[in-house]
Amino acid sequence: MSTALAPLPLVSRVIGRDEILAYAEITGDFNPVHVDEAFAAATPFGKPIAHGMLSLNLLWQSLRRGLGTAVPVSLDIRFVRPVLSGTRVTAGGTAREDGPGYDVWVRDEGGEPVMVGTAIPMQESRP
Repeated sequence: MSTALAPLPLVSRVIGRDEILAYAEITGDFNPVHVDEAFAAATPFGKPIAHGMLSLNLLWQSLRRGLGTAVPVSLDIRFVRPVLSGTRVTAGGTAREDGPGYDVWVRDEGGEPVMVGTAIPMQESRP
């Protein structure tokens, strides 16, 4: 009998200016690289970039949909490239070959990773 974990469901969305500004308003993070188009245009990115937590939230949605009532007890992630405003990103994950849990990722519309990591769920859910 196989104990292999099913892949996490894919969750995708465009992270646009409205999402970036809403996140800035909620958190108070008005770093100009995120919210000031003129400032961001003068950076190597050329346009505003999304807050990293917007990508992490997408990964969290994939984990919740895939794990149901179980929750990750360990989430180790690394941001590997910025998400430009207006980019479609997709989160998901596959069972780890070398240990428990999942290799997780968020990729841009070209399939390039913007965030990578591992997630290890609890074995049983709590009430």
